[in-house]
Amino acid sequence: MKQIKVLVVDDHEDFRRVVLDFLNRLPNVNIVGEASDGDEAITKTETLSPDMVLMDLMMPKKNGLEATRIIKQRWPDIKVMIETGNDDQFYRTQALEVKADGFISKSSLMSGLNAAFGTST
Repeated sequence: MKQIKVLVVDDHEDFRRVVLDFLNRLPNVNIVGEASDGDEAITKTETLSPDMVLMDLMMPKKNGLEATRIIKQRWPDIKVMIETGNDDQFYRTQALEVKADGFISKSSLMSGLNAAFGTST
């Protein structure tokens, strides 16, 4: 099974730790880095070449939508999954407009990640 290189981006360190702990238990996931804002996400995407970026929606500097738009323009083959606590249809539509590959609500993040990575726990 091919390892999926993942960059985790969220400005809340405690939440990022929970996500990292969960992803570390998945057999086909290799966490290559983490970032706390949109600017850092873009820089680390360039240097780390992840297969997937798990991107928080609301962050300082550049939000997740702005960072996703830039990442998808520069590296269209890198998948970007938007994760957010605001499961509003407006944000889902915005995520599609910036070419995000998926949208996961933080309230159902673990099941959403299992589906994204084709695993079950």
